[in-house]
Amino acid sequence: MVSNILSVFNPAPSRDLDESETRDCVPCQVMSTLFSLGFGSYLVSGKPFEYCEKDQKKGISLREFNRLNPQWWRITLRSAGGILLLFGLFRGTEGWLWNRGKIYKKYA
Repeated sequence: MVSNILSVFNPAPSRDLDESETRDCVPCQVMSTLFSLGFGSYLVSGKPFEYCEKDQKKGISLREFNRLNPQWWRITLRSAGGILLLFGLFRGTEGWLWNRGKIYKKYA
C-alpha cells in the first residue's frame, strides 16, 4: 500500500468518474443533516456568546467580553446558524420528500 503522503508529491493520474461513483449515500446525507441541525441550533441559541463564570475566572469583565464579541459578530454567527438549519432541513428531506427519484449509492 502506498503512503498518502507520497501521493501528494506523486499523484495518481486523473480519470473520469462514473456516475455510480459520484452518487450520494444515505449515511452521508444523515451525517450532514445531523451536523447542520446540531451546529446550526447551537449557533442560533446564542450559547457561544454567554458571559459565564469561566470568563470571570479569567479576569474578563462584561465590558471587555462585549468588546471581544461585538454585535455584528453575534448577528453574523446567528445568521450562519440559521443558514445551517435551513440546509439541514433541505438535506434531510431531499431523498424522501421532494426528490423521490434520487438514486443512492449501493453498498455490496
